[in-house]
Amino acid sequence: MQLTVRDLVEMPQLKIRPIAGENGLGRTIEWAHTSELEDPSAWVLPNYLIMTTGLGIPKHQKKQHDYIMRLIDADLAGLMISDEMNAPDNLSKLIKIADAHDFPVLFINYHVPFIEVAKIIIEANKGKKDAVNNALVNLLYDHTKELIKEHDINALLERVSVLLNLPIYLMDPIDPTIPLFNLAPLPESVLTTIKETPLTLKEVQKIYQPSAPTLHMIPLQAQDLLLIVIDNSINHELMQNLAMLFSLCLENRKETCYQRFRLSSDFLDDILNERVSSAYIEQKLPNFKIDMEQTPCYAVITTLEADHHYLKQFFKYNVSGMALLKKGRLFLITEAPHIDTLTRLFAQLGISDPIVEIKRIHDAFQEAMLAYKNSSPEYPIQHYSNQNYATHTLPRSLEEAERIFEFNLGALYEQDQSKNTRYLHTLKAFLENDRAWEKTANQLHIHKQTLVYRIHKVEEITGRKLNSTADVVELWMALKAGEILGHIIE
Repeated sequence: MQLTVRDLVEMPQLKIRPIAGENGLGRTIEWAHTSELEDPSAWVLPNYLIMTTGLGIPKHQKKQHDYIMRLIDADLAGLMISDEMNAPDNLSKLIKIADAHDFPVLFINYHVPFIEVAKIIIEANKGKKDAVNNALVNLLYDHTKELIKEHDINALLERVSVLLNLPIYLMDPIDPTIPLFNLAPLPESVLTTIKETPLTLKEVQKIYQPSAPTLHMIPLQAQDLLLIVIDNSINHELMQNLAMLFSLCLENRKETCYQRFRLSSDFLDDILNERVSSAYIEQKLPNFKIDMEQTPCYAVITTLEADHHYLKQFFKYNVSGMALLKKGRLFLITEAPHIDTLTRLFAQLGISDPIVEIKRIHDAFQEAMLAYKNSSPEYPIQHYSNQNYATHTLPRSLEEAERIFEFNLGALYEQDQSKNTRYLHTLKAFLENDRAWEKTANQLHIHKQTLVYRIHKVEEITGRKLNSTADVVELWMALKAGEILGHIIE
């Protein structure tokens, strides 16, 4: 026999009393849904019972009218309010409208948790809920071919959520607070619930809430993501279908993203080596979601750890642009909105001034390199345009870098170029090894006496002494300037 609102009222252990709509107590209840929204009707089906602490019920009389009418128009079973909690003191308008439409409004003693009511409804409608789940599975299956073509993850989530009338979210278990794919952040209530729960990608997790529907954490293992479905009794088959749908859609989108970045790598290499014309660059940039006329772009440089899967990060956090990985260093052109995301993904960054025309690309990467050289654990994110403590130790412009290098190491550089000597390389290794003779000689694969001779020549040509701290500092800064300018290979 179908459970009714009257059945709940007549259960003494629940301590429920009707305050409006008593002529409607014969309404049947198919499910219960906890909501503190001002419009809970958007998330439920007909014959659902809304349970609330009263937070979402407006104080204003006109808004109370609109609130209760939305529930009545949705053909719900009734409204249950936890007594002596968060509901407004004056519910007269809500009660009047509910009575006029025979819509049950109930008070439940605040000592009785909503989960007790939910358990009774679940048990009473177990067979009915299985039928609803099966209908949802069929509904999802019927729409899968159409949905799988949806490349906008936001639109896909919204469409599936509306289709199944269930709240659905995507989450990164590593950091749930960072939104994926430009999606809206997870609701605070969800973040609070999962904060103390160890998450896994191996199996479905159920996180029970005392006065709210259960969170089902469905792993999408190929993408290392979790799909969250909020419902008290979603069945295993429906969860499998949802996991398959989102996994396929995300996999298609991921391959498109990866392919675009792979193509961009060769193209960016061609640009930096001046193998393509400005006209060709302008023609191809839109393929990589770059529009300099509409949105300022930046050159960005960082160093990658061996296990850093930057393409996976770019996919998850919707970063677009062109990227080139060369000798452990990542060169990137991207639009301004992605810069904040990049600062969260990488430990240290060098960022150029805005690129508003194609001819500035080369200069922008030199600016990014200069900024990156100025970065440190204390000042990890460096913008070429900004000055802070870190810039006091290195050149602050390309012109300054050129002047420092020429003044201190220009003669040594000319000697290497004209005589094919290795004095700059030797000096760099010697200083990097803290002027340790044996260690430097071993690194350079030369005899110690050969190293002594080379260092003597360096001192002779530069006019500096390597036992002088002041001279060492100046030569070290000049070496860094040379790296920025590309005169010295790191």
